[in-house]
Amino acid sequence: MALADDIQNLTKQALSALQESHDYYTYSKRLWHLLPDVVMEGRKFTFRNLATGTSINEQLLLHRAQPYVANYLIPYTFQHFVSLFEDFFFDLLRCWLAAYPDSLSKKQVEMSAVLKASDKNAIILTVVEKELNDLKYQRLDQWFKYLKELTNLDFSMASEIQELAEIKASRDILIHNNGIVNATYVSKAGPRARYKEEDELEIPEPYHRASWETVNKVVRNVSAAFIGKLRKSPS
Repeated sequence: MALADDIQNLTKQALSALQESHDYYTYSKRLWHLLPDVVMEGRKFTFRNLATGTSINEQLLLHRAQPYVANYLIPYTFQHFVSLFEDFFFDLLRCWLAAYPDSLSKKQVEMSAVLKASDKNAIILTVVEKELNDLKYQRLDQWFKYLKELTNLDFSMASEIQELAEIKASRDILIHNNGIVNATYVSKAGPRARYKEEDELEIPEPYHRASWETVNKVVRNVSAAFIGKLRKSPS
């Protein structure tokens, strides 16, 4: 049951990190919402950024509060949700492939990797990492197709996987195309696409919350399917 324990630990770490990320968003937003009350009380202050040499007083900061939340706090925590899912997904696959390397028996290994490896386990890990690196460049639906073929598990999450595909496509546009929707987004997002080409992608608060809930649900369901399979398997 060592593998089941490893997956359970990965799940706890992922869910804890997701909770912490959303807590950061929520409590930071509430602090910004307290700022008008502080200013109305007549509080005066000035902050200086020693790195940039800029300074700001309470009035200017109040003027910037909403843009800071909309343009930085929401998009960056949204991107973090997706990154946490990706870390969980590939750490899970890494554990599974290391425990059941027979599925990689037909993969080729460069002789240089063999010569550098200290033992058989090191060679296996080299093959596993190459397999995962290749998979990362594929679309999210291919990730789950690979997972199903590898484990023979049916996750029964077609709707959530479609939602997650759009969420990941949105994250990719924010990072790689400055938030401007292109054909790649439309293709990756599929039937859940929220925008068409040349639109400016936005992350409204309800969508931010729904994305967090989707990631949370997928992590829980994938983990439960894996652990259920392992506990039913003979020792």
